[in-house]
Order: sequence, then structure tokens, then C-alpha cells
Amino acid sequence: MSLIDGTTSRSTSWTNLGNLLVVYLVWGSTYFAVKIAVTGPPSIAPLQLQTWRMWAASALLIAIGLSRTRRFPVLSAKQIVICAASGILMWVTGNGLATLASGHAASGFIVMAMGMIPIWTTLISSVIDRTPPSRNVVVGLGIGLSGLFLIVGPPVFLAGSASVETGYAVWLAFILCAAGLTWSIGSLIQKPLFAATSPVWAAGLQTLSAAIVLTVICWTSQTSLLPPVDIAPVQLTAFLYLAIFGSVASLLAYITVMKIYPPTVVSTFAYVNPLVGVVLGWVALDEKPALLSMIGIALILAGVSAIIVTSRRS
Repeated sequence: MSLIDGTTSRSTSWTNLGNLLVVYLVWGSTYFAVKIAVTGPPSIAPLQLQTWRMWAASALLIAIGLSRTRRFPVLSAKQIVICAASGILMWVTGNGLATLASGHAASGFIVMAMGMIPIWTTLISSVIDRTPPSRNVVVGLGIGLSGLFLIVGPPVFLAGSASVETGYAVWLAFILCAAGLTWSIGSLIQKPLFAATSPVWAAGLQTLSAAIVLTVICWTSQTSLLPPVDIAPVQLTAFLYLAIFGSVASLLAYITVMKIYPPTVVSTFAYVNPLVGVVLGWVALDEKPALLSMIGIALILAGVSAIIVTSRRS
């Protein structure tokens, strides 16, 4: 019996790590897919792309939920509010504000700023739980942040063009801080949903809430909801990847690991995503990273490993 239990425990552990790996790899590759979808030709507005991505994701998730349970989940008014609030905080303000900032700053600058998510998550979680993070976790976060800076720092600060548009520095600092902060809050406040409903229904209702709000924003900002009729096949492929893998598979994996790992561990995706972007650019676009970026990759892996090992021991 003990051998069977031990095998099951190890199998479950590897499954959990597999879900975390999905979050790392898929969300890291979405930067690449968004670039393909938006730049075209023809060009697609980022708000338009995000809106349709959320509608597609919510439709897929709700369809999966209905195929499994044959009915909608029964949630209290408080749980519905939490579900809607977490979806809006993560996908409208978190992702939306970062997208808004992209018009006035280099992508590397934005990615680095969003790399503050693990710091925000650790601080907020410590306040909520009234438990300070361990020394090893703090060291791991510091190492990962240093590695992230080395990856995105050289192209941002050593390139010929400025990374931030003149006159927007203070505005961008506020917007990107708010983006990382709201994503972290949205991730943390969804915890009560884990015991109330399945990850599929939680993710489906979250993305549906985000889709509704984004649609209202499109209408009020006079952004067309209809995509261009001459979308290139590569753009359609990128959109389908964002909807199916970037929003459905990865969000289900994200909610699953949120139920298992401490928020500090889960939020390390913000460190690994730029790493995945560097490797993908190297392989797909022949953008060979600089020596400092290679050192940064090693530091990120070391920092994430330290956090995960510390979490598993505790």
C-alpha cells in the first residue's frame, strides 16, 4: 500500500509541475503570437484582438463546462462577484493596461515592468496571510528579477532608440505598476472559487466577464468590433493559438497550480515568460541573444528553482 501511495504522490507531483510548465511555456509564447496577429498585414487593433480572444476563450470554456456537468454552476452572489472581479482585474486591467502602454514604450520595457508581478504577489500574499516570505523566497525573487533585467535591459537601455516615448515616463510608470498590481490582486482574490466550482467554470466565467467589459470599452472608444475581412492565414493561426492555448489551456493550468502551489511560485511565470520569448525569437527569427541575456537566462532558472524547491520543502 505504501508503495502505491508513494507512486501516486510522485505522479501527482509531476502532473502539478506539468501544469506549471504549461503556464511558463504557453504564456511566454503568446507575446510572439500577439505580435503576429496585430502587425499583419492587415493591422488589427490590440483592443479588438483582446476582445475577440476573450469571447472565443469564454465560449470554449463554457462549452467544455457544459459537456462535463450538463448545467451551469450554482454560485452565490459573492462568488459571482469574485469571479467577475478577478477576471476583469486579470484580463482587462492587467493585460489591458500593458497593451495600452505598448503604444508609448518598447516591448522590452513593458515585459520588464510586468516582471514585478512576483514581487507584488509576494507582498500582497504576505499581507493577506500575515506571514512574511522566507529568506530563500526573497533571495529567489531577487535572483530572478536580476536575470530578467539582464535579458531585457540591453535592448532597452543600449539600443539607439529610446525605450520610452518622451513625456510619457511618469504615466507609463503608473500604468505598468497598476497593470502588475491588478493582475496580482485578481489572481489572489479568486482563491474562494476553487472550493466552489471547477477550474473550467471559474476560467469560463472570468473570461466571459472580461469579454463583456472589453466589448463595452470598444463601443465607448468607437473601436470596431469586426476584424478586417482580409485577415492573413498566419494571423488567424496566431489568433486561434491565443484563444485555445493562450487563454483556455494555460488559464486552466494557471488556476490548477494556484490551487496547489503558493502564489509566490505561481507568479514566477512573469520571470520565465521573457525567457521563453528570447528563446523563441532566437529559434524562429534568428535573434541571437547577447551574452548578458544568456547570463540572465541562467539567473532566472536559478531563481525559479530556488523558489520552487523552497516551496516543496515547506
